[in-house]
Amino acid sequence: MTDEGLGVNGELGVGAESCNPASYIVSSFLLVLSVVGSDFGGEHKYRYSPPPEGSCGGLNTWVSIAVAVPCSAAATFYNKWLLHDVPYPILATLGQLFVLTVSTQVARHTTGLFTAGDGAPRMTWGRFIFRTAPISILLATQMIMSNFALGRLPVTLFRMLASTQLVWFTLGMILFGFEPNARSSAVHFVASAFALVLICISTARNSQASGVMEQLCSSALFSLQVLLSATNMTEERALEGNNGLTTPLSMPAAVCHAAPGALIIVFLIWICSEAGTTDWDQVYEVGLPAVFFNGFLCFASMLCDSVVQASAPLPLISIANAASDSVVVLGGTLVLHEKIGWGSVVGLVAAWATSLLYRRAREDTDPQAHSPAWQRRDWVSQDRVSSMVETGDLILFTSTPSLTAKGIGSAGVRIATFSCYDHVALVLKTQEGDVFLIEALAEGASVNDWHYFQEQGWHEDYSRIVLRRLTWPAGGRNGAAGGTVGRGTLSQFADGIKGRRYALDLCGLLFGTGWRSWEDPERTFSCSEIVAEGYKFLGLLPPKTCAARFVPGDFAEGRHLGLPHGASLGKEVKIYFPGRWDGFEQAAEFVMRSF
Repeated sequence: MTDEGLGVNGELGVGAESCNPASYIVSSFLLVLSVVGSDFGGEHKYRYSPPPEGSCGGLNTWVSIAVAVPCSAAATFYNKWLLHDVPYPILATLGQLFVLTVSTQVARHTTGLFTAGDGAPRMTWGRFIFRTAPISILLATQMIMSNFALGRLPVTLFRMLASTQLVWFTLGMILFGFEPNARSSAVHFVASAFALVLICISTARNSQASGVMEQLCSSALFSLQVLLSATNMTEERALEGNNGLTTPLSMPAAVCHAAPGALIIVFLIWICSEAGTTDWDQVYEVGLPAVFFNGFLCFASMLCDSVVQASAPLPLISIANAASDSVVVLGGTLVLHEKIGWGSVVGLVAAWATSLLYRRAREDTDPQAHSPAWQRRDWVSQDRVSSMVETGDLILFTSTPSLTAKGIGSAGVRIATFSCYDHVALVLKTQEGDVFLIEALAEGASVNDWHYFQEQGWHEDYSRIVLRRLTWPAGGRNGAAGGTVGRGTLSQFADGIKGRRYALDLCGLLFGTGWRSWEDPERTFSCSEIVAEGYKFLGLLPPKTCAARFVPGDFAEGRHLGLPHGASLGKEVKIYFPGRWDGFEQAAEFVMRSF
């Protein structure tokens, strides 16, 4: 296996050595062609006339600015305080951050490039491929640079960089008229680079200079992609003038029309994510809002008809893999067509090839990534859980999607915390071998017997239950209660918190502040807060750590908890309940991995 790169403070990053430039170049080129093919065979359903004189275009601009600034500020604030110690656990080609910008740029021009208004040919396939090749090479280079940067920078900083670049790019294109020319691209790059440098300076203790420079180079390559694709794709049309072109929608209008289609795409991705397949866990690791934003602006750019100046520069962020990018692009393109032409078939084939090449490149880093869970032995039958678990182990849960209050609330937890888990419990095993779950439910903190959990059928409420085993130091740890503690002392903590009220400490969650001890009778708990306090009691987390800042996803595989030397959590092992997932998970993984 190729060595993986280590981020700051031992955080696991992407192995820069594992990048396969040839695979990335071909993958990028096929992704661009997939959008071209899907758009080439159909006609757009929506066309809009120029707005009448006296329209509120200026108001729309200010509305757009008013929406973009608070959203970006909230995203940056959220990442800085809530996720400041959370590394990104899965290899994701972050160079795909802006791939949809180039892809939709090309898609906007396919009809006008290859045929003129009277049906006469305008550009040959050979010339078009020649023009898209530099874009693909730039895109692949950016992907490689991003992989290098990801191996050196904490994930939170990476997310902050992306969100800041997003708002500067959006504002720059709004204020400078959505013009994909040298001036607008230069303004965007200077503004975003300035913002990135400011953030990097403020978080210098969590970053490395080489990683910052690599991210800045990636930003520069993105600007070049936009500039090159805009000039290459608009040259032919510029020679003909603007006769017959329609004026695009304003941003608020495009967003309004894009919402239904984007929601459909999000719903489909949600269903795939809930299937519990390993590949699609990446979508939840990033968070459903990122996918929603991706599809949202993808539809918006497609609805901004004919004039590339309004559609191409819209930043379309996707921190997912090439397969999910292809799904969003192709889904949006096909839904907006009155008919599906032969080019759609080409696009689907190219998208599948893109996904295949991406997976092959990723397997260079993790050769077992492509194996189904049942082949990797990443699951265990529920009847073996009692014999293999020990005190301190963790069990994570993903609730079954439903329209009930619990289902909606659980989905909200996963979305808000950028995780595929919405509940976590701490295992307590007695000397007699009885297994209990220390957890916080809506009824309050409780200690539930594992066999009772199964007898009541509570596992039916969850679509995914996984176990993470704790490796414990041989001599114990110095616990929060003082003195050396071992696994057996956790029962004192369980007795002390039993019956406490359930509540979410928003101040602790957002700002990482908290002053009440777990022994305080007025102290309330959430599920992840109980686990964190239990680990503090055992000496596995520093005594001054704010337990309220943890969310269930922080205990997932790949997250950096900062456990002391000699203590570690193992990989996630799915717990299999007979009669519930028999054959379903294997079939779901096979289907999802084959496309």
